[in-house]
Amino acid sequence: MKAKRKKQVSAVVAAVLVVAIALTGTYAWQSISQRARNEADGFVNPGGRLHDDFNGQNKDIYVENFTDPEDGSPIFARVRLYEYMEIG
Repeated sequence: MKAKRKKQVSAVVAAVLVVAIALTGTYAWQSISQRARNEADGFVNPGGRLHDDFNGQNKDIYVENFTDPEDGSPIFARVRLYEYMEIG
């Protein structure tokens, strides 16, 4: 009787662990594969421009806010830079 009870408890614990691992794996995958979305209601002109000037050896990347401080809205720019090697 005691061995049967122990097997049942072990089975329940194993099932709970499997579900916990599956949920955390799914959450981790969803967190990694997210993309930022820029959604706005109606037409909004933030007055910003992204520049990337490349002269063959050096690449300068900057964000410009070209609106007046009184008329425009402030912009918050997040730029992600990473290097990669292209083969072929």
